[in-house]
Amino acid sequence: MVTSPITNTFLPAAENLSAIAFPEWQIRYLLMDKYRETFETWNKLAGIYQEKFMDLPLYNHTYDALCQMLEKRHPSVLEIGCGPGNITKYLLAKRPDFKILATDIAPAMVEAAQKNNLQARVELMDCREVHRIAEKFDAIVCGFCVPYLSAQDIEKLIADCNHLLNAGGFIYLSFVEGDPGDSGFKSDGQGSRVYFYFHEASDIFNVMNSHNFELCQSFYVPYPNKNGTQDTHTILLARKTNTGK
Repeated sequence: MVTSPITNTFLPAAENLSAIAFPEWQIRYLLMDKYRETFETWNKLAGIYQEKFMDLPLYNHTYDALCQMLEKRHPSVLEIGCGPGNITKYLLAKRPDFKILATDIAPAMVEAAQKNNLQARVELMDCREVHRIAEKFDAIVCGFCVPYLSAQDIEKLIADCNHLLNAGGFIYLSFVEGDPGDSGFKSDGQGSRVYFYFHEASDIFNVMNSHNFELCQSFYVPYPNKNGTQDTHTILLARKTNTGK
């Protein structure tokens, strides 16, 4: 998903759970509670998200780069965290031969994505459960779902993507670079919140390398916030280097 329609007003950042002597089961519970609230917010704000980001051209050059890398005809593509289907729609407009399975955890997002992409398959799925997919793909697109995942879940996601990709397949990964200590709830001031994770680019690079991905291309897109600050949106295109299934 693209950057949140929630305003950039942060509640006090949550403490690093791993730095506190919480038992592992309690850390899992606290993370689950953050995820549940975030997912419920995305479901509620699907219409607002679609209005704001459906035709946003800011990242089109990065989608073009992926299309150029996929030289074979009729490649299979998995989109994880598809939102209202804005990325899938762009990809299919550029490459109608793409066979796309788009997934999202929010039912309202899935409904919108299917309406916006009648030629794609769209399914309800938690990005933490993609290991259950039995198919293989030539490319996987993770457009801004990373900012809503903990470092632990990002590593699992990248490992799952490696297993889901055919040999030589590509992964498209985007996130907001920043100090992980600044992570916390974003609020719209009207009761809706999402938990937003910042990640260091070096940490993402290291995880990708450890799971046999070789960086092909990177993009750094400035994104202006309403409060006058600016975030750096990082987009990575990498290729699976191992041939294991």
